[in-house]
Amino acid sequence: MRLLAPLVALGMVLLGAPVAASAASECSGVTVVVDFGSLGGGVRTGCAGGDPGSGLAALGGAGFAFDLASRQPGFVCRINGAPASDPCVNAAPNTAYWSYWHGTPGGSWSYSSAGASGYDPAPGSVEGWAFGAGGQPGIAPPAPAPQPQPQPQPQPPVQPAPNQPAPGRPAPSQPASGQTGQPAPSGTASEQPAPSQTGSSASATGSSATSPPASPSESAPASTSVVPTAGSREDRGVPVGLIVGLAVMVALGAAGWWIARRRAESSGGAGS
Repeated sequence: MRLLAPLVALGMVLLGAPVAASAASECSGVTVVVDFGSLGGGVRTGCAGGDPGSGLAALGGAGFAFDLASRQPGFVCRINGAPASDPCVNAAPNTAYWSYWHGTPGGSWSYSSAGASGYDPAPGSVEGWAFGAGGQPGIAPPAPAPQPQPQPQPQPPVQPAPNQPAPGRPAPSQPASGQTGQPAPSGTASEQPAPSQTGSSASATGSSATSPPASPSESAPASTSVVPTAGSREDRGVPVGLIVGLAVMVALGAAGWWIARRRAESSGGAGS
């Protein structure tokens, strides 16, 4: 499986298919940076998804084709066919070669002390290749892009309470405490006509105007007001005043009969 990925990448280059390159912020595996330096290819970045088992697997999984030196297995002598002048026989030419680096996202590069075939990069790390006299890649290890912050959800508009006026509208005027909504009287107490003091003045002038009715306290004498109580009524519901009146009439009749009789006796005695 480790040899299959380089062969597939090499086939893609030979067939003219474009090599996919993903940004480090989008890579969930190992990010690979290849600096072609003076070879004219610039700096390219790719992503090897998952957990590649070696540096060579990460290089091929990121979309780069490579060739190994025939006299030293595991040594990369060409990447994407460059440099074309290298016969890939010896381990390294006398002037320039592909140096192998490790980096941390957003950090710095460190020269690899192990060959790419024997190193196992961890997911989330960065691998670097640079062609030249042993210099590091021309860019720093890419840092992952910051995660987007969740946008605050819009809040629904605040609905006014049932007794609260809507915003922008004046509140209805409320009556003062202790007052009602009824209209005020048309005149004051001083404008009302004063009641007549007695009924004799109106009858003496002969005017057709009538006096306003007297109040209950003025029309009924205090001596004749009898307030019956619950105990002053009979069981049959006969008014007490009627009973008293009948008793008075009987008493008056008896008294008159007795007086008449006494006069008659007095008159008889005087005649004898």
